[in-house]
Amino acid sequence: MGTPHYLLRPIADAADLSPGVSLPYGLSGSHVVTAINDIYSYLHAVNSAAALYGYPRVEDIIQPASFSGLLSELVCRAFVHATAAAMPGLVRNTFPNGRPDLVPRGIFVGDSILHGNDGIEVKVSRHRTSVQGHNVESGWIMVVWITADLVAVPVYDRAPTFIDRVAVAQLEETDWTFSGRSPTSRRTPTASINVSGRAKLDAGTVYDRTTTV
Repeated sequence: MGTPHYLLRPIADAADLSPGVSLPYGLSGSHVVTAINDIYSYLHAVNSAAALYGYPRVEDIIQPASFSGLLSELVCRAFVHATAAAMPGLVRNTFPNGRPDLVPRGIFVGDSILHGNDGIEVKVSRHRTSVQGHNVESGWIMVVWITADLVAVPVYDRAPTFIDRVAVAQLEETDWTFSGRSPTSRRTPTASINVSGRAKLDAGTVYDRTTTV
């Protein structure tokens, strides 16, 4: 049958970078491409090993929200590696559930902070027009939009996961709309990036994929 379609490894292309986008903490477009390809390499390695031993690919064995959480962590790790030689570069916030996810190297003791003003919060989304979080937040935010094929049948024909777009922008609390919840609801409180926030993300789009495999 040959190689499953989902094992065809995508490659991020520097041609898909947007020139002139200003990025913080020594981050550059080349770092973005390097980080995306690092993520592609990881997913390809994991899914190749899974296929070798007869297991499903990772996208098909965990819930979509959990897969987005995994991607968020992979994004953080990939940007730490990509910016290792940058000044100041970025490191993973080591405080459990601390914010932001990525902090500039050497700013905080032990690279650990519960809630800091310096750094970049990372969010992964499947929805091009909607980005949500649990709280209204100000500061730098990186949104990574992905496409994960969960519907093609047979699974053999499913496409690999793509990183479609990466945007980095500095948002204010007014760039969010807070939905909250009623006193009797068990739903997680939700904040959504509104029109002004989306406009800032559009202006801060550093990568927009055009390639396929």
